[in-house]
Amino acid sequence: MASTSSPDLPLKLLSLPERNRGEEELSAILTIVRLLNARLAPQETVDVLDAQLRPLIGFDSILVTVLRGESLVSIANSGRDDVFVPLRKSDHPSSPLWEMLEHGWMWSENDCSSWWPASASPMQAFINVPLRVGERAVGVLHFDAFSPRQWSPDELRLARLVGELVGSVIESGELLRQRDQQSAALADSLALLRAVQEASAEGICLVSGQGEVLSFNRRFAQLWGLEEALLCEETVMSRVLEQLSDPDEFLLTIGELFEHPSALAQDEVALRDGRVFSRYSAPAVAPASDGVGERHLGRIWTFSDITDRKRTERQLAYQAFYDAVTGLPNRVLFGERLERALARLARSHHHLAVLFLDLDRFKVINDSLGHESGDQLLVQVGGRLRESLRPGDTAARFGGDEFVVLLEHIASTEDAVVVAQRIASSLNAPFTLGAHSVGVTASIGIALGSDTHESPDDLLRKADVAMYRAKHGGRAGFQLFSDPLSHAAMERLQLELDLASALKRGEIEVFYQPLMDLERDRIGAFEALVRWRHPVRGLVSPGEFVPIAEESGLIVPIGDFVLRVACEQAKNWRDEHDTPLVMHVNLSARQFEKGDLVQQIARILRETSLPASQLMVEITESSLMGDTKAATRQLEDLKKLGVGISIDDFGTGYSSLAYLERFPLDLLKIDRAFVARLETSETLVRAVTSLGHALGLEIAAEGIETDAQLEAVRGFGCRWGQGFLFSRPVPASEAGALLAFQVSKANMVS
Repeated sequence: MASTSSPDLPLKLLSLPERNRGEEELSAILTIVRLLNARLAPQETVDVLDAQLRPLIGFDSILVTVLRGESLVSIANSGRDDVFVPLRKSDHPSSPLWEMLEHGWMWSENDCSSWWPASASPMQAFINVPLRVGERAVGVLHFDAFSPRQWSPDELRLARLVGELVGSVIESGELLRQRDQQSAALADSLALLRAVQEASAEGICLVSGQGEVLSFNRRFAQLWGLEEALLCEETVMSRVLEQLSDPDEFLLTIGELFEHPSALAQDEVALRDGRVFSRYSAPAVAPASDGVGERHLGRIWTFSDITDRKRTERQLAYQAFYDAVTGLPNRVLFGERLERALARLARSHHHLAVLFLDLDRFKVINDSLGHESGDQLLVQVGGRLRESLRPGDTAARFGGDEFVVLLEHIASTEDAVVVAQRIASSLNAPFTLGAHSVGVTASIGIALGSDTHESPDDLLRKADVAMYRAKHGGRAGFQLFSDPLSHAAMERLQLELDLASALKRGEIEVFYQPLMDLERDRIGAFEALVRWRHPVRGLVSPGEFVPIAEESGLIVPIGDFVLRVACEQAKNWRDEHDTPLVMHVNLSARQFEKGDLVQQIARILRETSLPASQLMVEITESSLMGDTKAATRQLEDLKKLGVGISIDDFGTGYSSLAYLERFPLDLLKIDRAFVARLETSETLVRAVTSLGHALGLEIAAEGIETDAQLEAVRGFGCRWGQGFLFSRPVPASEAGALLAFQVSKANMVS
């Protein structure tokens, strides 16, 4: 590396060429200094140096590199087309450049043509001058020649002098560049922050540490109805406060937060117009100037309109605790109130009672008049329940047609009975459902609570058991719970469990009751009736197990079994006696609602080889009145199949005569209850018979038990008669014997 000091020369008079060079150098230096004072850009600085020094230093190009970290990076050059690749100290740690920069030496080479291929760089000689500010290196000024040459002492001296002049200018340029970069970065950051704020779904407001509103986004302006140009703290604050339901609380919160700058806050604020905003506040902080800790710039406030969410939460809370139809408390809320009431028993000398209500024959009304009418009835029943109770009592709907009542602070069972009677009395008045007026009664179970260790479920179970006893006791009454009732409930549960496996164990049987052709005075049909032969209890009454089967859904497989067995039996009797008897089979509401009912009946008829004309399905009128359009389609499909259709127990539902005329029916069966009252009133039976004839239907009377009843229905024109007067329901063998006797008797006559 060449020496950085000029050689010692003996004092002598300068020659004319030397004086001229000195003058040229002085002129160049003065020009460079004057132009550098103009704060030129790096490239402009290099252009000045090139123009002023090229006659005085034999270079072909000038390059300025600056130190950025531990790399030398080119910022300006003249006279060369190649690109200076940043020189990293980590890649070239032994390069003399780093030692030159550290000690402030100047490094020159007269011939470096052998250092690299000419294709890599045109430089073959150079002077590298360190650029320093004080003792600190800031870069390098490179004078490069594209051919080997001997640098003169004057050239080296001048290059050194220029390097000392340029160092501070280059550093100033770097500082300006860094400032511009920081300003641009800050501007980009602010623009990005603003874009993020404007893209936010929340209203954002920045408040200084002195309480001045510095900025807010468009969403904030929309939420509070502000003009975006308004930045006056008083104006913004006044507009916000005048919209709040509780402005004093808002100001109090602001004051507390400014007393505790580091605190966070999150809550909700209500507005006068009914809206609700969520409010969040956090300190706006920045690193302290000394790099230790942080300084508070103010607070950031965010607001979100949560009105819809709060409304939804209220709706969900209401739905979670209140019945959607009646508006009464539901099972959940009632359970909570009952639990709290039981806890209060320990602190009082009173009792409580739970009343469990089940509306009698609600399903008939619901299926006959439709679900909308059923809901109207439930609403009206709920209203009458409320009116029957004392202040502080609770009425709730558990679902379906079940209601429960909680009575607190009662002295004895008699108090609960009085309320039950009042409820029953309130239901006596007819209910108006559109164009219909219907009567409804309720079966009520009462359970008294006096034991603080009793659970809500225990009390509800007892009241439920008592209610079922009241319903089986004749409906429209009430029943107090007692231990024997609990035993009965367990028996019913066991019966349901046994019924679930009865079909698999072969305990379900089919009995047959004849229908007499009253015109020909002979058996013309049989009705298939289900029976359960329990292994312990023997024959279980249909009135006892059929309701259980309907509630549990077991009626569907049992009904399918009865249908198949009855069709097989009808085919056997036809083959044995050459008599085309019609087999009547009852369809439950659940069977009738099945989408594949027609296909299933067709399959059974095909598999049993029974003609469709020998099957008559019996359907209660209440089963038809739920979805009348679907019922009509189902009946029409059955008619296309060739199956006869009968309405069973006619007169016990609420069917519309218009629908009755529309349904493709063959037979009306008058309910046994009407036949039983023939001795006191013939009106209903006569009216139903006349109606059936007017519609072109055959009429069958059920429950005929006396000769007088038989003569009466025969006189009204009933084609068919059924009842104990002719035969009780009997097993297939006994029914076959009746049929065989009739055939043999006919043969004898012939």
